[in-house]
Amino acid sequence: MIFDGVGEYHCEDCKHIEYDDYGKVRLYIEQHRGATAAEIENEIGISQKSIRQMLRDSKIEIASESKTFMKCEFCGVDIRSGRYCKKCETNYHRQLEEEERLNRAKPGYRGYSLEKENAEEGEKRFRRER
Repeated sequence: MIFDGVGEYHCEDCKHIEYDDYGKVRLYIEQHRGATAAEIENEIGISQKSIRQMLRDSKIEIASESKTFMKCEFCGVDIRSGRYCKKCETNYHRQLEEEERLNRAKPGYRGYSLEKENAEEGEKRFRRER
């Protein structure tokens, strides 16, 4: 079986197509627009827990005409997929980047500090042995 992407696998010999859980859910949603997680579970046997994880991972999203939404884990605003709204996701990544910059500026973090390590001014780093 060769992975074709988006949850599809095909056989090189007979051209048969198989789907993993994501592929089954995606295919069902394409054919039954606006289906709920309970409907999907009843029809194709993929658990609602797996479907919720696909929503959190932004693999699928809640239909725009749906009356139900997920909530942003930070601010609680309605979202259709993922864990955070766009604003909170941007703030979260900026915070991670800032923490990484601060960690790299600490002494002893090689390659990122502007301070010289145990070297006198003008000393050669490498000497050719003759």
